[in-house]
Amino acid sequence: MQPQNCQTLSRMSIVIAIVTFFVVSFSMLAVAQSEDANALFAVAPKLATSVNGVSIFAVPPKGFNPLTATNEEILTYGLPQRPDKDVDERGYSVWERAMLSSTTHVTDVRATPYSSRAMTPTGKPEKMAESAATAVSSLNWSGIANTNKNTKWNNNTSFTQVASVWNVPFARAPFGDCSFSPLQEVSWNGIDGWSSGDVVQGGSGSYFTPSLFIPCVGDANYFGWVEWYPSYPILELMCGSSPCPVSSGDDFFVVTFASPGFANQNVYVNDLTQGWAGTTNLSWKSGPGVVGNSAEYIVERPCCDSNGRNQPLIDYMYEFFDFAHAADGKGTEFYPGSSSASTLIITMDADDGTTPISHPRSYGTAGNEGKYAIWMEDLNCAYVGGCTP
Repeated sequence: MQPQNCQTLSRMSIVIAIVTFFVVSFSMLAVAQSEDANALFAVAPKLATSVNGVSIFAVPPKGFNPLTATNEEILTYGLPQRPDKDVDERGYSVWERAMLSSTTHVTDVRATPYSSRAMTPTGKPEKMAESAATAVSSLNWSGIANTNKNTKWNNNTSFTQVASVWNVPFARAPFGDCSFSPLQEVSWNGIDGWSSGDVVQGGSGSYFTPSLFIPCVGDANYFGWVEWYPSYPILELMCGSSPCPVSSGDDFFVVTFASPGFANQNVYVNDLTQGWAGTTNLSWKSGPGVVGNSAEYIVERPCCDSNGRNQPLIDYMYEFFDFAHAADGKGTEFYPGSSSASTLIITMDADDGTTPISHPRSYGTAGNEGKYAIWMEDLNCAYVGGCTP
């Protein structure tokens, strides 16, 4: 999802190194392995979907064990590379849980009428009083983004991968106000979108349709999805002939990979709770191609309703992102807890452009959770109602 003015695939481990020595060691390893990963992703067996230009990585054969397979074999099936357990026990634990939980596989995608892209910031960037990070606002994004100044793909400094884990929020209308229909929220991580004309991403979605007959009662629906805007809208993930099952409270693990420019993009989505997963391969159809100048962790209200406006935001109350980190082509790692000026703290405003309705409530710069965790919160009219289109 990208602002609305509108991935040399890196064979890097998704580990997070807690000690500086390990960060350096991991970076050196990532550089040495990157070319192999690009080649393996490119030639890996894939199955076409019902959406032209989109394919799914082939399901591993019976008896395939990612815990004992080589990294070359793991990458051949579009899976995130195995972290080094001795270097990063926590990262290995997340990866292992994802590998062991996957008993059902994504088989298809289905286009939706919505897209995930950031609206033009509504205010000028400001330095955060408590840190060197930069505060910005948007009409539909809230969360944190690590950024660089690239205007075209750079093999060393462009973001090549971003990963995170979060809980799917419960979908409901704001307290005392069920006047809008439908209400939506999408949670995701992705690359590009804040200051470039594209974004590749994957995530979960929560959708609420109020009843016409019983006030503030309605239907809640949840789904997994991927997107490469503007080549494709939000693509709902299918498991067989039905959408892959998602419920509120599910744990999602998503790794978004980025390749340069017009190369194919790949997104791994795993519902750890429901036990399904898959990696989607998206070929370029339109737009500027990937730059790799931002890596985001976002709660968003997608675009657009029948009048071209962003969808009303569900009252998600709170949402927690963890294990959130990104890497560039050199293997340098980035975190939402970074206090540098290139880290953006994004607040979502209502359609009036001034009323905050979603923001990162808590994030830190120190310690394990301070680096990797984000606590999101909705507020004002998204919580109590009264937002006006």
